[in-house]
Amino acid sequence: MAEATRAAERPISLPVSVLLSFVAGYVDSYTYLGFGLFVAQVTGSFVIAGAEYVTHEPGVVGKLLVVAAFLIAAALTAALIALLREAGRAALAPILGLEAALLAAFCALALYIPPVVGATDRNGIIAGVFAAMAMGAQSVLVRLLMTGVPQTNVMTGNMTQLGITTTELILAWRRRRDAAAASAQHQFAEVRARLIVVLLIAVGFLAGVAAGAGAYAAIGFGGAAFAIVVVAALTVWALLLEGRI
Repeated sequence: MAEATRAAERPISLPVSVLLSFVAGYVDSYTYLGFGLFVAQVTGSFVIAGAEYVTHEPGVVGKLLVVAAFLIAAALTAALIALLREAGRAALAPILGLEAALLAAFCALALYIPPVVGATDRNGIIAGVFAAMAMGAQSVLVRLLMTGVPQTNVMTGNMTQLGITTTELILAWRRRRDAAAASAQHQFAEVRARLIVVLLIAVGFLAGVAAGAGAYAAIGFGGAAFAIVVVAALTVWALLLEGRI
């Protein structure tokens, strides 16, 4: 049953991937500016935690909790996807709904907790934990339900892939120029398509970071609700795609 459900799952369009990347950058910008936490790019939290014995960075406990929350959410999301597949149900809409709910919890806490006064403030840490869980859910969603799509919230690997694919495109272009074979033309088109996907997702993340920073500066935590709107809209789209509404 699980294999049949996986085979029936439809490929996800590129605009959906770019929108998720935008949301990840948007939320990461908010949590960094508001609480000093990286929730999408948890690599930063690993580095800060690892350097603690030298730098004595404030709020290291909060950063470790964010990493743990990301991991726990990723594990639970993977388990939920497996359960849904075993039950013969499409998993995309429920997981998008889960991410929207976690983002709503983050936004509510950020709006209604007392003002955060520093990186060690437990109120900011609690809000950041929910944002990290949302990003953990998104990371698993992309890995398990969007085959062939680069990660939407981890840009280090995408930048590496961008460099590799750029080189592959140049080599494919040279082969296409030197050979008239259809296989050379096909390879060039294939590599170009992969490069466009990685590039658009990276640009989407960067746009999200910039938009999140601008919204935070202009209207504060109220602007975080925009991320919920985007993911909720994608949830409705997935429900329509699955014929549930």
